[in-house]
Amino acid sequence: MEKKDARNIKKYIVLTYTIFWLLLGLTGYMIFLKVPLYTQVIIKNVCAWSPTFVILIMFKKLYPDITFKEYIKLHFMKKINPMVFLVSFLLQAFIIVIAVLSFFTINNRPLDTMTFISISNIIPFIIIDLTAGVLGEELGWRGYALNILQNKYIPLMASLIVGLIWGFWHLPLMILSGYSGLELVYYIIAFMVTVISLSIIITFFYNKSKNILIAMWIHFWFNFLLKIVIIDLLPLLIYISFGYLILAIFVVILYKNEMLEFNAQVQQNLA
Repeated sequence: MEKKDARNIKKYIVLTYTIFWLLLGLTGYMIFLKVPLYTQVIIKNVCAWSPTFVILIMFKKLYPDITFKEYIKLHFMKKINPMVFLVSFLLQAFIIVIAVLSFFTINNRPLDTMTFISISNIIPFIIIDLTAGVLGEELGWRGYALNILQNKYIPLMASLIVGLIWGFWHLPLMILSGYSGLELVYYIIAFMVTVISLSIIITFFYNKSKNILIAMWIHFWFNFLLKIVIIDLLPLLIYISFGYLILAIFVVILYKNEMLEFNAQVQQNLA
């Protein structure tokens, strides 16, 4: 990584955090004013776009030799094996099923008391999830930050760094989650473990496809599957954190050549 790239990524992270927190403050003010619910949802989703907003703001500095159209084409036009979409979905679905079953078993709750989201809420949730973190974050976290970091670090280390940046970016949301005391501590730990593990998994699939769509796909299912069964988020997140951590460890062990070695072919991606 050149010194210029190191300076740029630091500026990118600071600006992304700053814009997100400012937009989050504006969101809180809008909620205080009791604006209509749909307006609140839109403003909340706009907050999640701060990683992409900063790409747009800094684009000429980050990528002086290409146009934004070329940048988009490089990130979205490469072919992805359909099996990559299927496998990544099934792995996440398996984790959520095991997590939910574990919750009901450990808490001695009959499975017939399980409550699912209503059919009428599925489409709104899909739209909200797609237009928030899925479309708003990945051009920044994976499209820019991960690629730049993989110029200097092996994929695993780059994943850990992106995971930490990505996770702590959510810190205001954790604080505003409604949890306090030890519950808040457990929530932050579970969230960070999950996000860092997810970052490793996304890196593995992204490096195989070189297409940001796979990162968006995995990100979407992570967010959406959390909403399928109506359960208190904290215990569910704790169980899920173990699932994603185990999966991330298996990925590193089974594909150590791809995750633990500096691969020159990976660096051919836009960075």
